[in-house]
Amino acid sequence: MEKLRYCIVGVLISCAFFMNSCQEEERELIDSTLDNTIPKDSQLAKLMRNIVTHDGSYDDLVDGGNCYSINLPYSIIRNITEEIVIDQIEDYNQLSQSDDIKIQFPIIITKDNHEEEIIENDLELQSLANSCEVDDDDIECVDFVYPFRFATYNSNSNRIGTIEVLHDAQVFGFMENLNESTLVAINYPIRLLLSNGEHLDATHNDELLSRILAFETSCEENDGLN
Repeated sequence: MEKLRYCIVGVLISCAFFMNSCQEEERELIDSTLDNTIPKDSQLAKLMRNIVTHDGSYDDLVDGGNCYSINLPYSIIRNITEEIVIDQIEDYNQLSQSDDIKIQFPIIITKDNHEEEIIENDLELQSLANSCEVDDDDIECVDFVYPFRFATYNSNSNRIGTIEVLHDAQVFGFMENLNESTLVAINYPIRLLLSNGEHLDATHNDELLSRILAFETSCEENDGLN
């Protein structure tokens, strides 16, 4: 009986130690998240959204708007008689501003928020083009290297989580849908890809912010093509 009592006490002590260790680890994770929080309306958050905003400027010669792009493949009629199938980005290199280009509708476009929409005719496309800002905020000179992870902390439930992101659309949606009760931080390090092919690493918020600011306008953007 005495031996059984010692065994029970030992188990209880072990459980208490394990629970305490888990609580300390959880607190460290919470503190880490709080220290690296990215507020939704902060400068860093806005710059990150600008990086992952869908860039629709590369096909402006055809669709006339920088806040969306036409999903590939689709067809055009050039100079009245020549039909061309656009099924890769390089196909735009064969077009010039002097060409008379007629899009073969319907088409599917991707907006700057990564949402897709079916466009049935020129009138609908022109209306969409008129809604675009002349000087958009998307950053084309810097990209994120995927995957990376966000750490989250819900202040209402005291729950910690992690979310792995794999592409721009996922990051855009995640950051747009943040609420006031959820704190978010990046699980550093994170890697950036510059337009010249160079990679840069960041290990905390301040470093990430400074790197984006330093290179956000380092390339020639395509918004002037239309």
